[in-house]
Amino acid sequence: MAIRKRVINTGHSQTSDVPPPSAGPAGKGQSHAWKEFSKHIMTGISYMIPVLIMGGLIGALSQIIPYVFLGMSPDESIMAALNSGRYSGSSVWMLQIASIMESFGFTLFGFAIPMFAAFTANSIGGKTALAAGFIGGYVAIKPVAVPTLLGGEWSAVAPVASGFLGAIVIAFVVGYFVRWLNNAIKVSHNWLAFKTTFFIPLISAIVAMLLMVFLITPIGGWLNTLIKEALQAAGAAGTYFYATVLAAATAFDLGGPVNKAAGFVALGFTTEKVLPITARCLAVVIPSFGLGLSTVIDKWLVGRRVYDRQFNQIGRTAIFLGFMGISEGSIPFALERPGFVIPVYVTGAIIGALLGVSLGAVQWFPESAIWAWPLITNIPAYLIGLLGGSLFIAVTCVFYRNRLIKKGLLEVA
Repeated sequence: MAIRKRVINTGHSQTSDVPPPSAGPAGKGQSHAWKEFSKHIMTGISYMIPVLIMGGLIGALSQIIPYVFLGMSPDESIMAALNSGRYSGSSVWMLQIASIMESFGFTLFGFAIPMFAAFTANSIGGKTALAAGFIGGYVAIKPVAVPTLLGGEWSAVAPVASGFLGAIVIAFVVGYFVRWLNNAIKVSHNWLAFKTTFFIPLISAIVAMLLMVFLITPIGGWLNTLIKEALQAAGAAGTYFYATVLAAATAFDLGGPVNKAAGFVALGFTTEKVLPITARCLAVVIPSFGLGLSTVIDKWLVGRRVYDRQFNQIGRTAIFLGFMGISEGSIPFALERPGFVIPVYVTGAIIGALLGVSLGAVQWFPESAIWAWPLITNIPAYLIGLLGGSLFIAVTCVFYRNRLIKKGLLEVA
């Protein structure tokens, strides 16, 4: 996550609001553009994640009340239960609270993309760009209705949202535009507040509106529609292809650039309710569970320990981290024998993701930790996928290491 140093406004600089240009390696000539892009994107995501977590926790609690405490059927909504007449007294009160929490929790998700766009723009252009970034991000998910002639009468029609893609574009455009304005407009110290609190925010908001209405929303909406139609046309094959690619990329480097790129795409799709994030959530934890499980079952499977004491301890820790939705617990195993372990990670993640998705598991909330499991539709299918992928990794690694031991290529203390 990129960290932006705060610049104290001493009143002697007209550009004190702007973050240091290229806090990163400007001038070093080492993938500067990519590092800049990643820094700003990760800054926006870091501010967006707490909103998703808050919304997810409240939303998860709202589901636990009716479906766990009151034993409601998963195919019945809270409102339908209230109208059924089967509940009375404290049960009605609990259902009302659950309904409010459900509405509030999932409303928070609507703030995720505007928050992302706001702080991505802020990372580039400073706090002057924050408001315009938020406006652009909000319009990306709630497009502005435009007058359209329908049947001889003008009507206000909202186009298809540009979504996460539109939020990225407007955040970068507004961020760099505000940075340029801050450097280009020279005013005296007395007019500095006017420039940073009124003039530049107004200009940038107007630019954001024009770009979103006439350029970004039409193109982004067209792309989103194209993706939806392509996946719908592909049917189940499209869903499985998406799950396969997403799981493979997620498990490939465990938090590295490929993993982050996959998460970036998946987050955009799930936030816009285009495609669920089930495959990625499974692929995040399957390597940790699989390697952790292999340190538990090795003696039972081949009659000996194939890991030393240190890896056995790391294995238990990996399982715990898996329940927390953290994939890094499996990294030590990949570092020891990357040529074998990484392909096994990828294969296990694909197996688990395809199992879960094909059996009907659906997860929209972007979190792999155990506390998000109540939000998953068809949790048995999800657990079967998790178990299937983890078992593949565990069994494969145990037999592989046992074979190395037999050949004298591996010693276990």
